[in-house]
Amino acid sequence: MKPLQMVDTKTQYHKIKKEVDAAVIEVMESSMFIGGKVVSEFAENLAKYHGSKHCIPCANGTDALQIAMMALDLQPGDEVIVPSFTYIATVEVAGLLRVKPVFVEVDRRSFCIDPAVIEKAITPKTKAIVPVHLYGQAADMEKIMAIAATHKLFVIEDNAQAIGCDYTFSNGTVKKTGSIGHIGCTSFYPPKISALLATAVPCLPMTMPWQPN
Repeated sequence: MKPLQMVDTKTQYHKIKKEVDAAVIEVMESSMFIGGKVVSEFAENLAKYHGSKHCIPCANGTDALQIAMMALDLQPGDEVIVPSFTYIATVEVAGLLRVKPVFVEVDRRSFCIDPAVIEKAITPKTKAIVPVHLYGQAADMEKIMAIAATHKLFVIEDNAQAIGCDYTFSNGTVKKTGSIGHIGCTSFYPPKISALLATAVPCLPMTMPWQPN
């Protein structure tokens, strides 16, 4: 009997070995190891899949989150609201930029950030909210975006654990997680639910309805 593994990347690889090997050889033969046609097509396809205007491939999910915070001009001393239950990278990037993470509790059913406690954590120094979608489940983005609009805050979605998840708004509109906030970051590191490629990207939505101060 084969032992069960939490993350069995070898078995996953052998199921698609022929396609993976051919793709790797194609890149090797092109000698385009940074950027190039394959990366460009990947970015275009992922942006289209999410309904996002831009998709920027990065080395990993940590870089994607850090680039997102830098792109939004978060400065030392600014505060970002993050869930208390998440992977260290969500908070690590704030520390690297000397931005203060403010922890709030998660919803017991979804394990995602609880909108009911976000507003209580907002201060004059708060600049952004970082909802983390976990286990293929979406945070309550409709409420989070409403809070962000009221307080003129940015929303950076950490979508590493829920790529492909559909979120349905109260009016019936359906959007992919990662395309709802001002910037969405996802990851393809093997232990993630969407274990495809060892890369990560921040995706920007089609429009930004307002510009925070």
